[in-house]
Amino acid sequence: MKKAIYQTLDNYLSKKTSRRDFIQAVTAMGFTSLAAESLLASAQLDLGSADEPGKSQPRMVEGSAGSLIVEQLKAAGVKYIFHTNTSGLESMTDAVDTNEMQVIMITHEGQAVAAVEGYALASGQLGFFMGSKVGVGNSISNLYNAWKDRTPMIVSYGRSPLRGQGGQDGFEEWDDHLKPTEPFAAWSWSCVDAETMPETLRRAMKFAYTPPGAPVTLDFPPDLLRKKVRAPIYQIDPTRIRPVFRAGKDRIEKAAELLAKAKSPVFIVGPEITRGEANGAMVALAEKLGVPVCQGEGLFSDFPTHHPLFMERYSPRMRFPKNVDLVINLGAKDVAGPPQGGRLIHASNDADIIGRRNPSGFPIHAHVSTVIADLTDALDGILTRDRMKRIGSERLASAQAYNEKLRESREITLRARFDDSPLAWERVGYELEKALDKNAVIVPEIGSQSPKVLSALRQGKEEKWRIGRTVGSALGWGVGAALGVQLALPNRQVIALQGDGGFMFGQGETLWSIARYEAPILIVVMNNHSYNETRNRNMSRNGRQFQTGKELTSYLGDPDIDFTKIAEAFGIAGQKVFDPADLGPAIQRALKTMRDGKPFMLDLEVARDGMLSESNWHSPFSIAQLGGRKRG
Repeated sequence: MKKAIYQTLDNYLSKKTSRRDFIQAVTAMGFTSLAAESLLASAQLDLGSADEPGKSQPRMVEGSAGSLIVEQLKAAGVKYIFHTNTSGLESMTDAVDTNEMQVIMITHEGQAVAAVEGYALASGQLGFFMGSKVGVGNSISNLYNAWKDRTPMIVSYGRSPLRGQGGQDGFEEWDDHLKPTEPFAAWSWSCVDAETMPETLRRAMKFAYTPPGAPVTLDFPPDLLRKKVRAPIYQIDPTRIRPVFRAGKDRIEKAAELLAKAKSPVFIVGPEITRGEANGAMVALAEKLGVPVCQGEGLFSDFPTHHPLFMERYSPRMRFPKNVDLVINLGAKDVAGPPQGGRLIHASNDADIIGRRNPSGFPIHAHVSTVIADLTDALDGILTRDRMKRIGSERLASAQAYNEKLRESREITLRARFDDSPLAWERVGYELEKALDKNAVIVPEIGSQSPKVLSALRQGKEEKWRIGRTVGSALGWGVGAALGVQLALPNRQVIALQGDGGFMFGQGETLWSIARYEAPILIVVMNNHSYNETRNRNMSRNGRQFQTGKELTSYLGDPDIDFTKIAEAFGIAGQKVFDPADLGPAIQRALKTMRDGKPFMLDLEVARDGMLSESNWHSPFSIAQLGGRKRG
């Protein structure tokens, strides 16, 4: 459906269809007329041509098309152009005044796209990347991550001159090189006209921010970028393009009635709450009736993790609360249905995810911040204040008692493993919570072990804010994303919490950019010499590798990597920690370095656990021996 919506919007913006045709087409897809009007209104926000009514007056600018793209980016509030090695885009960089805009060089397209997304996630602003067309392949995995995360951003590439196109198989050229990006983009477009490039850029912003949000990919032929043109430049705020859909009154009242009657309801929260700045309103709604709250996909910490109503991940078989009869999903993906006999309400601005995995008996296609506000008001009209207080206090007391037992069990585990070597993951979380600023930003890219660390950190929009792990889960994202987050939030501590296997997915190059731009990031590598998560998944099948204890694909030792030496090559200080007594002092040394405006790396030797965790076996294959040489 999403592609159809984008195509319908494109037809309207291109003046191929009328307003009336647009409304009819969108309502035929199942939207309410109010939602269709909201979408139409979003498309008319100060982004069109000068002949459309209600626009701010444009500023006519003459110059190369490349310089006009830079002017339109500046007029849209873009302060940073993320860039990798390329040629043919010099007309854009020629136009950059470093007093107004910075070009952030990152030496790998995939890492640059991750940095763009990190910046967009942390700032809420438009991220813009430009690189070489031959780097399309390098950029794909993190473009996929951004698409899964529904992150508005623009990813652009230079291409061969327009005159040289047409099946010639020329230098760094192949036909339809944007084609691989199309599954992960709201819109992909190869520019063929210099005069309309600023308008194309504005249209790309519209597509990027149209709910649910997604990357857009563009091509800029260098011969067109150099062409002298005259075009209007509009002063715009791309973030205002995201329309606000409101659910109908009857639907909200029915949802409120179901919630009021439920004996054991549960909320699932997702990233639409943080993006809609509805975190505080969500806490108030949960407290109103004492409803336990579970985190959906972990793109953000959408609800305070140390709130007594927070219950971490949802499962139809969760231990608490029992006998769930109503699940209300607010802005998370369609990850799980209700228990047998229960009901599901799913509210989202993303029509594609509602009912995709679990048929929703009660879908609400609307902006989640409005659903939370309207549901709160509707409850006030159904239940008296005294009754809500009674229900809420009883549920809150039960949730507090459960969480207290959970906290005690974690304390027992922490004490039992406190002095373990290799380090216990729980000890790492404990020491980080004790040392970091209250408002530090955590950018994790760790897998199955992550709860052992993250559960120790007090997370929330007003506490330690978590950004990531990306919903796409394609490795090679976290360090680049942390650089973008630090750029967006320069006054806050940023910690890239990284697995050794994930770091080895091409992330070492980003250390160059971190060092050059003096990004005071703490990079913590949880080094267990293993792809722990995938090993556990694969061995759970009880196949031949598990039976023999000879697993072929997950052990990362031999050689054992000292990641601090990699950091040292880029001029970044670091410390390798084996002994748990050294962990606290090492973190303090890192924080002092960060306060001095420099990055720091901690390489922590942490325990492996799970299936075959004690095994260091790997295939004793040697290419040297294959060639008749002795193995050293």
